Amino acid sequence: MFGHKVSFTLWEDDAIGKGHDPVINMMNRINPVPFVGEVDHEGIAKVIFRLPSYTMAVQIANAQVAEGDKNEGKAHEYYVTAEMISKHILKASPNVNIANPTHIPELPEKQKSKETSPPHRKSPVAPEKKEVKPGKPKPKEDTPKFPQTPAAKKQADPEGKIISAAFTDAAGKPLKNAKTGDAVSIKIVTQSMKGKNVMVRIWEEDFSRYSNDLVYEKSVTLAYDTTNFINGIILTKAMYTKSYEWGEGNEREYFIEVEHLNTSVTSQVIPVSAGAEPMKVEANDSVVVINEKKEEKKINCICQEQYKDLIWSGKVSCDFRKKVVEICKDLWPKNYMVMANNLMACIAWETGESFSPSAKNPKSTATGLIQFMADTAKDLGTTTSALAKMTAVKQLDYVKKYFENIRIKDYEFVDFYLRILFPASMGKSDEHVVFSRDGEGLNKNDRNYKERINAYGVNSGFDTNPKYGNGDGMVTKAEIKKGIQKYIEKGKLNKVKVFDCQKGNAVATLLPEKGTWNVIITEHYTGNKCTHLERTPIRNNCRRGKIEVFDDNSKVVFTIVDCLLEGIKGEDRSKTSADVPYGAYKINESTPFYSSTAANKITYGPNPRLVFEPIKGRKDEADNSGRSAIRIHGGRQEGYPVKTLKRTEGCIRIYDKDAKDFYNWWIEFKKTDPGVKPGKVIIKK
Repeated sequence: MFGHKVSFTLWEDDAIGKGHDPVINMMNRINPVPFVGEVDHEGIAKVIFRLPSYTMAVQIANAQVAEGDKNEGKAHEYYVTAEMISKHILKASPNVNIANPTHIPELPEKQKSKETSPPHRKSPVAPEKKEVKPGKPKPKEDTPKFPQTPAAKKQADPEGKIISAAFTDAAGKPLKNAKTGDAVSIKIVTQSMKGKNVMVRIWEEDFSRYSNDLVYEKSVTLAYDTTNFINGIILTKAMYTKSYEWGEGNEREYFIEVEHLNTSVTSQVIPVSAGAEPMKVEANDSVVVINEKKEEKKINCICQEQYKDLIWSGKVSCDFRKKVVEICKDLWPKNYMVMANNLMACIAWETGESFSPSAKNPKSTATGLIQFMADTAKDLGTTTSALAKMTAVKQLDYVKKYFENIRIKDYEFVDFYLRILFPASMGKSDEHVVFSRDGEGLNKNDRNYKERINAYGVNSGFDTNPKYGNGDGMVTKAEIKKGIQKYIEKGKLNKVKVFDCQKGNAVATLLPEKGTWNVIITEHYTGNKCTHLERTPIRNNCRRGKIEVFDDNSKVVFTIVDCLLEGIKGEDRSKTSADVPYGAYKINESTPFYSSTAANKITYGPNPRLVFEPIKGRKDEADNSGRSAIRIHGGRQEGYPVKTLKRTEGCIRIYDKDAKDFYNWWIEFKKTDPGVKPGKVIIKK
């Protein structure tokens, strides 16, 4: 059970006695979204419920009482249900009493006094009813608030459902300021709030800080789980005038309040019939122990079933494929596979088919899967250097953010790509001039006029390549369409053929092998710039690895803690002289190590190098690359005061000392176990 996920839900109990009635308690769920815990090495999964963070908990608990009770009393009874995710095993804990903060104890009845009023006292007269004026509206104490100016107050959502709210323009870009008469939008970022109602208010925070003026209020049903917009809000003069206070000056400080209206009611409530079997409750402590049901293991490969038609899928991991499809399902549910293929084609184009999160354009600040510019990264709340250090799967979160403002919209591939390249040209005709060498074909009144001229040089290939351009000094939308279409067609030839869940871990299927010694190289990205001097561009995320040598009993007998897996031709592992591909290789059986000669001593170093080749028919990345002559060797270190690992022509570089020790290990091993043959090299993540 170690590592299994368990979901926990907190309930308030209104059933009589210690048992829990699912019908009576069906509306008493405290946390709308279950907490998920993971089973530890002791077989226990833990989560923490903090009742003060659930603003509706007391109201839910007081909403109904157990049969025969007049009120909830001084304590509420809570219990927790635990369900093993995907196993449908449900258990419930015993009740735990929690003090009811709203309970007011009944006062004992006073005995009526027998005394009569003294004659000199007048009979009490009922006080006159004074007209009570309604108080000035105030923001709720426990609602999330988001400032639009540095001086305004900020308050996070205690339930973590409302992530942020901000004023934006019509295109979804955050506003730093606005003036009376402007039409603005409010962007609300939420978590699992689709279909929920919220009250959105705009407040002006007064100069005195002791009161606030309500200038806008609207009830909204959120259409999406993540990002929602309220459009067309006019900042009227009446709003401005209403919030006037002496000494305030000409500026107003607004903040947005978002109030949950029905977070205690979810669309996931399932009616349970009265004849349902009651849950049995263990009569000890509140630790939940789950006994796993025995069930037949399914051998279906999800990646093969759902993502087999994704283009360029052979270049990425199953996790990457899954996330791309999930993103497109959320943003474009009606045609998500078309858009997923469009996105994969764009990433292939932008990264030179490497799908590397650290891919860098040497002519600009553009970095990553869709070549984020520095300003774009800043708008998304990050930096290009931070993006370069992320994994490809993690960086997809920012890819999704970038495409949020074209959610649901149905664009053809070229317009989808223009969202990355030059958004101002989206939706234009094929004859539209996107870039121009000297301004020909452009509208001088276009606010992007200069930018279109400046960007021509970087994108001139669309014009000068005779396959899709005519060399007239202008890049039209039609030429871009021709240029990028090949990445759809080429992507179809690069669909995944061998699935991770079908093949399993390469190490598990290939090692150990009786009678052989084997090598496993585990790759990792450092998250830092490469420190080695290179003639080729310095990368922001250095690809290193660890080498472990296993004897014929699968025991680690020799380790090299650092190696470099980078090639001078870049990160596209299918290219010769580029980074080393993942997969399985066969070590040369007759001569595992080749010695250096005078001609190649500088390149390979003074020590012998390990020789191996991709395994034909394996259909993994190494085999599909068609590459050969991949080696583990030293080199390019003699004569340098500081020893560094420099890139190779597609091999694996180690320090000369490690190369010497590796060869000496083999010599001694061969003497001790002459019958043990060399096996395989496995390169894995």
